[in-house]
Amino acid sequence: DIVRRAMSKKKHDVMERERKNFIYGLVNDDGTVECIGAVNNGVDEKTANEIFDTMSDFSQYAFNKSHAAAYAFLAYRTAYLKTHYPNEYFASLISSVLDDSNKVSGYISECSRLGIKIVPPDVNEGFDDFTVKDDDILFGMLAIKNLGRNAIKSIIRERETDGRFESFTSFCQRMYGKDLNRRAIEALIYSGALDSLGLNRRQMIGALPEILAQAETNGKIMAGGQLGLFGDSNDIFEINIPYVEEFDIKHKLACEKEYTGIYISGHPLSGYNSVKEALKSDSIGDILRETSAEYEGFSTKYHDNARVSVLAIVTSIKKKVTKNNDTMAFLTVEDTEASIEVIVFAKNYIDYASSLAVGNVLLINGRLSVREDEECKIVCESLSIAPERLNLPQSKKKENKGIYFRIKNSECDEYKKIQHILDVFDGNMPVYYYFTEENKLVRHHSRLCDINDSMLRELKRIVGDENVGIK
Repeated sequence: DIVRRAMSKKKHDVMERERKNFIYGLVNDDGTVECIGAVNNGVDEKTANEIFDTMSDFSQYAFNKSHAAAYAFLAYRTAYLKTHYPNEYFASLISSVLDDSNKVSGYISECSRLGIKIVPPDVNEGFDDFTVKDDDILFGMLAIKNLGRNAIKSIIRERETDGRFESFTSFCQRMYGKDLNRRAIEALIYSGALDSLGLNRRQMIGALPEILAQAETNGKIMAGGQLGLFGDSNDIFEINIPYVEEFDIKHKLACEKEYTGIYISGHPLSGYNSVKEALKSDSIGDILRETSAEYEGFSTKYHDNARVSVLAIVTSIKKKVTKNNDTMAFLTVEDTEASIEVIVFAKNYIDYASSLAVGNVLLINGRLSVREDEECKIVCESLSIAPERLNLPQSKKKENKGIYFRIKNSECDEYKKIQHILDVFDGNMPVYYYFTEENKLVRHHSRLCDINDSMLRELKRIVGDENVGIK
C-alpha cells in the first residue's frame, strides 16, 4: 500500500526507497524480515527493475478491476439521475452536504450553469431540506445557522395548520414559544427567509425587540387566562414600524454568507466575470476537486507545486508572528464555487500588507501545496487588488499581434529574466507586458523577438504557462 500511495501521489523519493526494498529486501532493526526482495527470491536485478518500472507506469492510469467496476457503476447511475431528474438529484445532493459550505456552493453554482433556479429561503415555502417545487429547487432551511430542525418543523406545522404568515408581526406572535428564540429569528431575517412578509431586513431587525416584548406580554396574559374586553386569544397585534432604508448590498451579502455559508442575493465577484475570463484565472472549485483524494491516480494540471492564479474575495485573515519576529498571514479566500487557504509568508507580507483586508477582491498568483490528509493550499508569490475591468488599449487588430507576459511589475526578477532570453531571440514579433500591480498593458517598443519552441518552454518555466500568451 505504501508503494501504491507513493505512485499515485508522484512521490519520487518514496518510490526510489521502495524500489530498493522491492529489489534487495528490507530487514528491520530487530532482525525481522519485512520484505524478502526480488533478488533473494532468485530474480535478477535487471528484471526486478523492469517489473518495478512496469508497476510504476501502470499506476499512472490504471485501476484494479473491482475498483473500476464500482466507480463505473456509480458514475453511470449518477449521470442517469443528473440527466433525467436534475432537480431531484441536486436537491438531494445539496441536502446531503449541508455541513460543507464549499460543496453546497459548488453544487448551487452547477445548478446555475444548468439553468436550475434555487429559490431563496422562505418561511412560507421552504422545508428543512432542499426540495423540488415545479421546475425550481426550494432552499432548505436547515442550511441556516442558529435554526434547529425542531424550529423548522414548528414553522412548517404552523403554516400548514393556520395558513401562511402574512406579516412579520404575525410571524413573531404565532411562533412565540414554539422552539424559536431571538437568535433564530435574526438568522431568518439576515438569510432572507422573511423577505416575503412585507418589510425589508433593516426594518425587521429594528422592530424585533419591541415585537418580541409585546409577544411575551401577550403570552403571559393568555397564560393567565386574561383576555381583553373584546379580545380573542387568536388576535394578532400590529405595531407601526417606520420605514428605513434597506441595508446596502455589501452588508446583505455579508450577512447571508455568515448565516448560510453562501451568498444568496448575488455574489461580490459577479462584476468580475469578464476580468476572470480575460485573465484566464483558475477556479478554486477545480483546484480542490482535482487535488482531493477522489482524484488519486488521475492526471491533473493541479498538483503539488503547480502554478495557479485565482481571482477571489478575502473572507478571513489570521496573522502570525514568526520566530524572527516577522509577520506572516493565512488568508481564506473564495470565488463563486469554493474557498481555499492562502499562505502569505513574511518575505511577501511586507509588500502586500496594505492589500490584505476582509472584503477585498484579489488576484493571487502562487504555487499549490498538496499534502496527504490536508486540504490543498496556495503559497502566495504575488497578489494585487483585482480590477473590475481591464483597461486594454483600443488598437487595430494587426497591432495586437505579439507575445504577451503577465508579471508583477518591471522591477521583478521575472522581467529581468525575460529580457535576457529575448536578447538571444531577436526577431519581428512585438512584446507586451501586463503589469498586475498597475493593472496596465504596455508594449515594449524597443523589443521584437522571434518565437520558437525552446524559447517558449524556458519562458513558461520562468513565469508559468498561464502567464505567457501569443496572438
